[in-house]
Amino acid sequence: MTTAILDLQKAKIEKLQSAIMNVVRETSPQSSPYINTHHFAEGVYVRAYYGLKGSVVVSQVHLHEHITVLAGGHCRVISTMQEKEQVDVYKDFAIMKTEPHTKRALYFLEDTTILTIHPNPDNIQDISELEQMFVVDNFEDIESCHSQ
Repeated sequence: MTTAILDLQKAKIEKLQSAIMNVVRETSPQSSPYINTHHFAEGVYVRAYYGLKGSVVVSQVHLHEHITVLAGGHCRVISTMQEKEQVDVYKDFAIMKTEPHTKRALYFLEDTTILTIHPNPDNIQDISELEQMFVVDNFEDIESCHSQ
C-alpha cells in the first residue's frame, strides 16, 4: 500500500469521524443506538457489535492482527488498509483478517452483526483493560500506546 493512499484514507475516515462527533454533540442522544456484547472462551475474547440499518460508525484503530466476521447483515466499508480508493461491500457473511492499525468507516444497509475475535491468553474479562490492549481512538494515540 502506498503512503499517499494510506494518508488519503486516514484523512477521509478522520473527517467522517469528526462530522459524526459534531452531530452527536449537537443532538446529545440519551443513549447510543449501538449495542456491544462481550464473549469469552479459554484464551479467546469475542466482541460482538450490532449496527443499525441506516447508521454510520467509525471504528477505533485496531492495534493487533485479529479476525473479523460479518455474521449477518449488509454494509459498505472504507478502511485505512485498502490498496486503492474503494468502497468494499459485505453482505450476509464474510471472514476477514484485520491488520494492525486498521480503522474503518461503515455504513449499514441492513441491521448488521460484526464479530472481532482476539487472543486473550490471560483470560482477562475486564472490558476497559481489553480495550486498552486492543484499540486506540485515533492514530495519534498509537505512539503513546507503544511508549507505555
